[in-house]
Amino acid sequence: MASKIEKVHENVAGIDIGSTRFFVGVDSDEGSDEVKSFDTYTQGCNDLLEHLKQKGIKKVGMEATGSYWQILYRILTENGIEVLVANGRHIKHVPGRKTDVKDCVWIKELHKHGLLRGSFIPKSQVETLRHYLRIREKYIENKADAVRRMDKALIAMNIRISNAVSDIQGKSAMAMIEAIVNGQRNAEELIKLCDIRIISKKKEEVLKSLNGFYKHEQLFALQCAYDEYKFYIGKIAQCDQKAEEILDLLTKDKPEITTKQQFKRIYHNKPQIKDLDIKMMQLYDGKNYTVLPGITSYTLLRFYGETGDDYSVWPTDKCFTAWLALASSKFQSGKSRKYKKIKCNTAAGQILKEAAQSLLKSKNNALGLWGRQVAARRGPAVAIKAMARKLAVWIYNMKTKGMQFVENGIKQYEEKQKQKNLKWLKKQAAKYNLALVDLDTAQVA
Repeated sequence: MASKIEKVHENVAGIDIGSTRFFVGVDSDEGSDEVKSFDTYTQGCNDLLEHLKQKGIKKVGMEATGSYWQILYRILTENGIEVLVANGRHIKHVPGRKTDVKDCVWIKELHKHGLLRGSFIPKSQVETLRHYLRIREKYIENKADAVRRMDKALIAMNIRISNAVSDIQGKSAMAMIEAIVNGQRNAEELIKLCDIRIISKKKEEVLKSLNGFYKHEQLFALQCAYDEYKFYIGKIAQCDQKAEEILDLLTKDKPEITTKQQFKRIYHNKPQIKDLDIKMMQLYDGKNYTVLPGITSYTLLRFYGETGDDYSVWPTDKCFTAWLALASSKFQSGKSRKYKKIKCNTAAGQILKEAAQSLLKSKNNALGLWGRQVAARRGPAVAIKAMARKLAVWIYNMKTKGMQFVENGIKQYEEKQKQKNLKWLKKQAAKYNLALVDLDTAQVA
């Protein structure tokens, strides 16, 4: 006779989240399933809470459906009910159960027997910081789109500022665009707004780029795009202010840090946050994570907003990289071992991918060299993901095992890469009947 699966949790409810209704499944006194539905308005959430209290429910399982679950999660947790939010992709529905009523009962049964895995939800202040930073990234995207439309309007008038000046968002280019928007058409007057280095090296080229054909409709398009660009600049500054307020709260009780260490320069979209480098060291237990290749204080700020500082929820670095969607998906059955490609991306993993992408062209670190070797065999997309995974492992080890552990690991890794390259060079030299000579030894001789 088949044994039943052991119950892990008692007094459990399952909730199916929808845009208009919440369906709640609980065990009735007779032992059957009891399902009730509530609307998603605030009163409906309060009624749902009272229903759970009347039934003596202590634990609830629900799916992370869009953003509909968030307010209900807050209401339930603030009233002492333990809520497990599961990824909808991880809940496999039994055939024939795909209705809202049956879904909530199925979620209840899975949670009752300990078969649901909860999603990571950071603490309140970190979640608020994450919200501001995600809004900031959206504004940066919109600002970049406005810049593209400014350039398009200029090119339509054959004004080729982007050809003559490397950065159209730079101080010189934006000063000229602002002057054009305000009615200036004289190229000699426009070039006076440029930096002295541009005037000394590129004056003739810039003058030729400013000699165009002004059109009313394109000037209007330029005006609209420029106004939008300034609007998003202001919104980004507001996000920086809000993020700084949260950082002040998070670092209020942290030990003061005084250091003479040099931090990496933030080249693009640097947040206007006072002492950002020091605050990031405070949040990361006084450690300077910018020693890692490709990592700046802004990268850390965004990464902290996604992960927080409590890494105990990930028992190992493999769990951490899997949560970041940076680990390969392995499927094993008997002697058959396969890797299945799953389209999955996370905001935190994407931050590390962006950091790794800049290293592919770097010649000053072993990780960039290794990434180019992987790219030659598997392509740049695979290489970037593999490099991002190494960064994630280093960050995890720095947090859990200390900076010294990671620094020694990086040195050993770089030395291993050096020996591997020397071995390859010697092999190639022997192939063509040549010999490698140590320059220092040869000069002494």
